Amino acid sequence: MKPTVGIIATLDTKGNEVAYLKKRIEEAGQNTLVIDSGTGGAPQVKADVPREEVARAAGSNSRAIAALGRGDAVDATRVGLVKIVTELFDQGRLQGLITLGGYDGALLAATAMHALPVGVPKLIVTPVAQGREKFGPFTGFSDVTIMHSVVDILGLNQVSQKIFDAAAGAISGMVEAYTHTETQLGRSVAVTMYGNTTPAVMAARELLEAKGYEVVVFHPNGTGGRAMERMIRQGLFVGVLDMTTHEIADHLFGGLHAGGPDRMEAAGDTGTPQVVVPGCVDFRIQGPVDELPPELKERKTYHFNPLLSLVRVTAAEMEEVGRVMAAKLNRAQGPTRLLVPLKGLSMYAKPGGAMYDPEVDAVLLDSLREHLSPGITIEELDLHINDPRFAAATVDALLEIMPPPVLRKG
Repeated sequence: MKPTVGIIATLDTKGNEVAYLKKRIEEAGQNTLVIDSGTGGAPQVKADVPREEVARAAGSNSRAIAALGRGDAVDATRVGLVKIVTELFDQGRLQGLITLGGYDGALLAATAMHALPVGVPKLIVTPVAQGREKFGPFTGFSDVTIMHSVVDILGLNQVSQKIFDAAAGAISGMVEAYTHTETQLGRSVAVTMYGNTTPAVMAARELLEAKGYEVVVFHPNGTGGRAMERMIRQGLFVGVLDMTTHEIADHLFGGLHAGGPDRMEAAGDTGTPQVVVPGCVDFRIQGPVDELPPELKERKTYHFNPLLSLVRVTAAEMEEVGRVMAAKLNRAQGPTRLLVPLKGLSMYAKPGGAMYDPEVDAVLLDSLREHLSPGITIEELDLHINDPRFAAATVDALLEIMPPPVLRKG
């Protein structure tokens, strides 16, 4: 059976372009299903899922949505698109999504794409999301692929046709690859890692894989942690080794890698076994050192690269990190272990290192002790976070509370 590519677009302005893309995707061997996300003028081509159906899915009708202001119309249509796309995917009628659009069109389709699981092909062709603009609203926390259209999405010409041809080939190849892959539950462990904790995670990964687990590593850069939380709630992991909880600190103090208010809560809410380490909560990620405000330049800092610097948190900030982490752990519904390395929470926080400050680290420990409920104990190890013995301790702790891996089929 041929896979089906969904094409989401505002057909009042992108109809001819969609018709061309549809033809090229079908020539590549795939089926297509066109979904109209338009709210303005009459569609230029016929949709398989017309805007009226999208509006009904949003609990409204197309005339009412068209009468709204632009932003409200977009918001309403996004709701309908998510419902439509989710239902189509659950019914097995959709194996990938592609869109052609500017800001509104790309954002509308992106919202629907974010509702689909990781691995489902998602391709946005737009002049908007490119190297000088923000990618966040389009990629979200999902595996959305962005293709810069170079020219605007208006008309068929020798430039736009080359772009559309490539896009058709890309999404066709992606759905072909997707239909030959299968997600196997029961053996994956989620782990968080920065460059600052890479030695620890590499050692832990080796130990977990030796026990038959698959290790999925997330970069806690504000997006990675949120993606992990989402996948935990989807039931993809049998355990979590949250070695690098740095996103908590950046969320609290305005760092660049803020993980949001729900970071470090999914495992607890779902009862997923978790081992938590306050890795890299001892600094905030900020911009270049020479661009830091005066009050931050007075702190211990580390020039990480031309774009980023590490800025040491204060004792007061560390106390708050401990209080917030404790509150999140206290609500956990499943087995939870907290391990704290006493000789440094990050790579450069060791004797002679630029970020070494044991007095401030001690404040974190005091705060955790004060705010944690009696049901959660702190295992204190007189080791640095990147000591292989600490990695081994975290793995041992997780193995004690995590079910055995499901053996790979075949």
